[in-house]
Parts: sequence; C-alpha cells; structure tokens
Amino acid sequence: MAVNFRRIAKWSSAISVLLLITFMALLPGAYEKMEPMLDPEQQNVARLESGGSTSVDFVDGHVYVALRQSEGGDPSADLRLVDEQGEVFSGNSPGRLHGERFVNGTSYSPVRVFCFPSGCKGGIYTLHNEGDSVLWLVDDSASDTEFLTEPLILVAFGTCCLGVISGIIALIFAILMLGNRSSKDGKQVSGLVIDGKVMTTDELYRAYQEQNIDASGVPEPFVRNPSNNKTIQSVSDESDFQIGEDDSDDEWKGWDEG
Repeated sequence: MAVNFRRIAKWSSAISVLLLITFMALLPGAYEKMEPMLDPEQQNVARLESGGSTSVDFVDGHVYVALRQSEGGDPSADLRLVDEQGEVFSGNSPGRLHGERFVNGTSYSPVRVFCFPSGCKGGIYTLHNEGDSVLWLVDDSASDTEFLTEPLILVAFGTCCLGVISGIIALIFAILMLGNRSSKDGKQVSGLVIDGKVMTTDELYRAYQEQNIDASGVPEPFVRNPSNNKTIQSVSDESDFQIGEDDSDDEWKGWDEG
C-alpha cells in the first residue's frame, strides 16, 4: 500500500497550526501562573540586605540559586556560604539552564548556583551577603516541582511541543512528496499500459490486426509466405503461355492470308 505523503503533510501541518494557536491562547494565563513562581520576592528561602547574614536549612538533594537585581550589567556574587563545620562553599557559575528572570519589569540575574546538578547535602548553612545590593537565595528544585504541578502551564507547554513536532513531521513529508513527484517525472514512458505492461505503437498495431483477422477469418492481402509465392508464380506462367499462343496464331493467319 502506497503512502500518501501529501495527505500526511497536509494533516500534520493543520494539526501543528491548531496546536500552536492553542498555545498562544493559553500563554497569557500560563504566564500569570508562572510569574509568582519566578519572583524571588515571593519564592525565596533567604533575603539579605547588604552586609547581612542568616541561617538556611537546606533540603537534601535540592539545588539553590543566589540572585541579584541586574541594572545594565552582570552583578558580582560577593557572598559566602558556610556549613556547620565551617567549610566555605563558593558555588558554581550559572549556566544556560539558569537564565535571567524578568518579573514586573525587574530583571534578576543568577550569580551563584549551589549543588547543581546532584543537589546539596541537607543541613544548616549560613549565608553571608558581602555585596552592596540585596541578595536572594531561591530553592530552584522546589520551583521546578511547582511548575510541573500546575495544569495550565503543563497544557500550554504540551501544546507548544506537540505543535512544533507536528510541524517538523509536516515538513519532512512535504520534502518526501516533492522528491517522489520528481522521481515520477523522470520516469515517464511513452505508450499505453495494459495489464501492467507498456505497449509500444508497433505492438498495439499488431494486436489490433490479430483481432481483426480472428474476427473476419480473411488474411491480409499483402502477406508474404511460400505457398502464396508459388501460386502467384504459376498463375503468371500460365498467363504468359496463353498470350504467347495467341500471338503465334495471329502470325500464321497473317502469313497465310498474304
């Protein structure tokens, strides 16, 4: 059974457009749900003014992110995290998974990430803010869990992902359809197809003549075969002999009559 590339491409593109339109319709409501989760003023385990310090109870296996307000540049970390044994943790520089957060027109930049990706060991830690601006410490693992439990956000991002996948499928089958069409154009043959066989003009003529002979029972007039040649030759010889006799009789009659 042949695959209808055009139909699959058409349906996939239609589904992709429908899903992406649904995503755009759900996006404002999903963003309203996401905004409080991204706001460090509402979702934090510690908020320190310049020069302040506080104790933080870390949950085992969670990842923590330190944030500062971004005012036209990358803010410096200027912090210390000390455990109960007095060991200092400097943390890691933020990667692509921890980008800036834009909430209510304010940009918050991550300055340090602690215990990524394996998570921190549970216990009491002391955080020191040695910078000249406010420092927020956010439980990133808890924020991710809250994201995954919000139905509207899941539906919005699910429709977006499925719409993109459907669009890719439509593009692939459209390319296959064009390739299949070009290959068919390059394999055009001249003639009539009968029972899966391409008949040339000569073959069609011979088949037509055979049907006519079978229907009428009369052979063609100019068919060459040995028996017909012999018959034609004998008739020709007899005609020549009769003509010769007529000529000789006329000559004797003329001579006798003087």
